[in-house]
Amino acid sequence: MAVVTRTNPTAVARGTLQELTSVGVYKAVLAGGNGLGAIGSDATAAKVTDALGGMAHMLQVKSDGTEVYMVADNHAIDIDTVATIIAQVLDTGAFTVASGVATLSDTDTVTVTKRTDLEGI
Repeated sequence: MAVVTRTNPTAVARGTLQELTSVGVYKAVLAGGNGLGAIGSDATAAKVTDALGGMAHMLQVKSDGTEVYMVADNHAIDIDTVATIIAQVLDTGAFTVASGVATLSDTDTVTVTKRTDLEGI
């Protein structure tokens, strides 16, 4: 796996993500088919991106609604925060969040990772 460095190294190494400002790249994978863990319409995509918009610099929902990509400010944000925000939009029932995974009330999941490389997206 690639290494993340927060400063501009004197010797740039291939495979190293350089974070030159305090932003991170987050990826949310929605799993579960056609249940709650799916962004099945543009209207739902708009609700998810509106909810995430306050912390994001860039957002994209994959065209099939199964993933969300986000460049966000690293201040007061982590994978659990992103998973919780998406779950709150998709699920009006009881859901749980642990280690970046939101388990929705119908057992569908939203799994958020902070990327350590851009190649693997």
